[in-house]
Amino acid sequence: MASLFHRLDMGIMWIMGAVVVVTNLAVTGLILFLVLARFVLGWSVVGVLELATLSAMWLYMCGAVIAARNREHLVVDFLSSSLRSPRARALHDLAVSVIMVVLSLFFVGLARDMVDWSIARPQTTAALSLPLMLPQSAIVLASGLFLVYALRDAVVAARTFVERRAGLSDEE
Repeated sequence: MASLFHRLDMGIMWIMGAVVVVTNLAVTGLILFLVLARFVLGWSVVGVLELATLSAMWLYMCGAVIAARNREHLVVDFLSSSLRSPRARALHDLAVSVIMVVLSLFFVGLARDMVDWSIARPQTTAALSLPLMLPQSAIVLASGLFLVYALRDAVVAARTFVERRAGLSDEE
């Protein structure tokens, strides 16, 4: 079962990495084209900024998922680095993991509300008439994956805390 989850995780990360590379190139290329077209050639190309923004949404959300998966999201590590006791570190990790699960659930709720709003009042971009659900789907995917990785971290932190607690009670 663990190998299935590992393979699934590796597949998700491969897709996320590919999306990050493609969208990074798209954002860079589209913005470069937009600047050159406007200021060098004097053209006003319709829709390029919309495509760049769509690509940027996917880039940011996939990058955030990768960071969450690797536990590299924004952290304040002053407290965790000052804790010397393995039990205290495990408790701290558990508390942080629980907070991340709660915040992820909040994010999933916001994404659900956004989808409900988009279904009730469908909107499109001004120039290309692309449905706004295209960039919003990046937020929906990211919220779901944030929750999955937050739950994973909470399970690992709880397991570590229980092991540390059992290990310390055996020593006492």
